[in-house]
Amino acid sequence: MTTTVVGVFEEFGPAFSAKNELIASGFSWTAVQLVPDHEIPLRERSATPHTDPNSVSFKMQTLFTGLFGARDTSHSNLYAEAVRRGGYVVTVDTHDAAERARAEEGLRRFNPAIVEARAT
Repeated sequence: MTTTVVGVFEEFGPAFSAKNELIASGFSWTAVQLVPDHEIPLRERSATPHTDPNSVSFKMQTLFTGLFGARDTSHSNLYAEAVRRGGYVVTVDTHDAAERARAEEGLRRFNPAIVEARAT
């Protein structure tokens, strides 16, 4: 079973650094995701969910629903809302307890606001 470890960061720099360090430590680039993957000025975001399929907010919601499943909308909404409000989310897919611990430690080195692990 795959477990996804999630870190929510308030700023792009630490999120980007965490992603790069996780990849440098041996996680594949496909296992580590940063959303959004570039810095977006807060003024270009909105706390209001968007239904336009081309909007960043809609794409984030779709990503998190894909990660955590349509049944787990509370978590997908939590992470999408964090991004809408200016945060950055790093996810790491892990395959065993050792990888999960390594991912959690890698994220915590960059002081995220939240670190969680969810079975996917």
